[in-house]
Amino acid sequence: MALSDNTKLLAQKSLLEDGFKHAAKLHVFIDEVLQEANISPTELDAIAVSAGPGSFTGLRIGSVAAKGLCFALDIPLITIPTLQLLAAPHWENTKVVALLDARRDEVYTATFDIGGNELSKTQAHILTETSFAELAQEPVCFVGTGAEKAKALLPKNVNWHFLPTHPIATDMLPLATAAFKKKAFTNSTNFAPTYIKPVRITLSKKDPLGRVV
Repeated sequence: MALSDNTKLLAQKSLLEDGFKHAAKLHVFIDEVLQEANISPTELDAIAVSAGPGSFTGLRIGSVAAKGLCFALDIPLITIPTLQLLAAPHWENTKVVALLDARRDEVYTATFDIGGNELSKTQAHILTETSFAELAQEPVCFVGTGAEKAKALLPKNVNWHFLPTHPIATDMLPLATAAFKKKAFTNSTNFAPTYIKPVRITLSKKDPLGRVV
């Protein structure tokens, strides 16, 4: 989570750990970031949020919080695709393949050229030894939480570099600022995260009283 004045970082809060409880921590972090920067919520001009793909729970909680703030404060919503967020810090000098781990040998992926133009749409992809073979003769930077998985499966290539990274809010600042200046806003009422794959719901084995049935 980050708070900025245009691209100038005012405050940030990040935590990467197993079992991170978004619902319990998110609004606490929002309050802490605002207090650190000595900013009132009423001074905010817009809210930016990752649009997905990603963790189903994380996307739902993040989008609901962002939409709620936009509604309460009557400010616009900016949505940034997660793979664009992963690729942006690296596309200045090289083509980038952004990879988000989707468990087993599957990843969410999108490819960007130098400068950030999207060359392939975000999609779910099962990694094999022949994945991205069309890029074998080009310098490419593979980034994201699926980069290590790709490095283990893909053939060695001196043109390819792998950087395991996580989406972080500070990398969103230039993208969100550019969107704000262009007034590239998302309808907060209709916005829903991009899941790519359908949400899998497991029915509870307990009745409304908590008894196992």
